[in-house]
Amino acid sequence: MRIKASLPGYRQIEKQVNDRITFGDLRDELCADLDIEAGLTRLLVNGEVIPERARVSKSKGLHEPIIIDYIWARHLIQWGVEGQRRIRGATILLAGAGAIGNEVSKNLAMLGLGRLFIIDRDIVELSNVSRMIFFENSDLGRNKAEALAENIHKRYPFVETSAYRGDLESMPLKLILDSDVIVSGLDNLVSRIYLSQISRKYSIPLIDGGIMGTTARVQSYVTADDPCPICIFPSSQYSNIVGLRNPCDAPIIQETVPSFSTSISLVSSIIAHEVIKIILGLEEFRKTKTWSAKNGEPLKPILFMDLKNNRYTPMPLKRNQACLVCGKDGTTRSSVRRFDLPFREIKPGSNLVNSVRRTIDAKGEVTLFSETETGEKKIDNTRKNRLRKGDYIKVLVEDNRGDMNESICKLI
Repeated sequence: MRIKASLPGYRQIEKQVNDRITFGDLRDELCADLDIEAGLTRLLVNGEVIPERARVSKSKGLHEPIIIDYIWARHLIQWGVEGQRRIRGATILLAGAGAIGNEVSKNLAMLGLGRLFIIDRDIVELSNVSRMIFFENSDLGRNKAEALAENIHKRYPFVETSAYRGDLESMPLKLILDSDVIVSGLDNLVSRIYLSQISRKYSIPLIDGGIMGTTARVQSYVTADDPCPICIFPSSQYSNIVGLRNPCDAPIIQETVPSFSTSISLVSSIIAHEVIKIILGLEEFRKTKTWSAKNGEPLKPILFMDLKNNRYTPMPLKRNQACLVCGKDGTTRSSVRRFDLPFREIKPGSNLVNSVRRTIDAKGEVTLFSETETGEKKIDNTRKNRLRKGDYIKVLVEDNRGDMNESICKLI
């Protein structure tokens, strides 16, 4: 039997099928041909859902094309199956489960994000409920990251979520390195300094956003040549900004400035689409050093927005050579090398150091460390059963000046 099927606006299919199969089987075949997820798809004829158990031979009305109703069908018109696959395969690290975190999570989930790691140590308060879409009264007193992760997955079960309720500085390295993009919705400079450091060190793009009343800003930090989110701050003001003052000074009094749902939604929409642009185009950018016009280029300047006075101002920014993070004497002057090592090459009794040395062509002494729950531990070269595929190894190589240079190895 020959059937016609259509993914409206994107693609039409004609194929010969066995008329004894069920429509559930037919759906699976059609989705395999289109390379989309069958579990997020249903078949329609004349606007009505076709029961999966019904047999093709028993049905009527197949002179009309079968409509493949896919949850992200409209997205395919913009970036195709390959783009949607990249989004489904992406992992985002979300630092901050507050106002921005809630809205960014919603936007990315609706766009089809695959995995979301959320970190926040605060708890849900009553004043959060009016401004944060995923929090309800039943969440009061709960950790924000855990509540957000659970509620997102409940509403969008196709998104894999996990929560971490500790401090940023104690976040497991694997959580960082498994992330394709970092989103910062934090309101303090110390945390933003830390995120800028790990973004630069491990070459993970960072989108930083903030809100103060009806004013807001967004900045994308993608490559080491870009100004990082800390470049905008004069080095002479670091101690005052982070609160590292003389103990004899009067205390700093901070006023709480409310964030409104309007400014939250605006900033979060821009952040989410910056994430999508990076996910879609980063692979090609790293090869060609140019961004595809099809997907768009991430924000180079900082975008400032003033909803009250209708001002939307992109402010160009240059690398600050005195920047605490990426400056000439900054804490993270350069990125570490990241490379892969096939897990099958690690055989029982083999010398892992030699495998790593050959892979990176190291000349000096090589020392390996793995991450454990109690901290870093030097790796026993001959014991494969302590390592698993997907693990990361910290590699320290001594150069001819006696300095130790760090690399990160992933077992694939």
